[in-house]
Amino acid sequence: MPDSEAADPVPGSARDMLQDRAGIIVLREDLDFYAIPPRPEIEHPEMIEVKRAAGKALLQQDGIFSGLRKSDEAGTTEQHLIEMLTAGGFNVDDRWGHRAGEPNKAVVCSLALARLRTDVKANDLNSNAVGMAQKLLLFWRKPARRCWWEGVELENVEGVEGKLKVWIRRVWTLEM
Repeated sequence: MPDSEAADPVPGSARDMLQDRAGIIVLREDLDFYAIPPRPEIEHPEMIEVKRAAGKALLQQDGIFSGLRKSDEAGTTEQHLIEMLTAGGFNVDDRWGHRAGEPNKAVVCSLALARLRTDVKANDLNSNAVGMAQKLLLFWRKPARRCWWEGVELENVEGVEGKLKVWIRRVWTLEM
């Protein structure tokens, strides 16, 4: 093996694969949610209905990056992830291609595919875009996971007066 390939962080098979095939970025989100009872005396059957309504409300929030955009502050892990994925082929306003609730569970599963952007030029406005897109090749046959929690207040949840407090655990799986 030549020395130049040994120092290359992108595996040769992944780099060669892009010469004659389109690279596809697969992004999956598993969103588990935990609804806080809206009032102390709520009965179990009614709470089940509240959870179903919360699931419907979460299904409507179908922007891929909506769960990451809590801060536009540069340098955050979330901002870096958005930059890497948008350099690679997603757009900041993209929606999940598939988003559905799991029956009888407080889980929403989402899936999005994007073609790996190979048209990024070194002289583009964002010169980091080339490096960011190349970083995605590190996930070739090696999925990566990112997990985080967030507390949200959902409005207009059927059967709930006011806002419903919900804890969300998001797990993203990224692969090529």
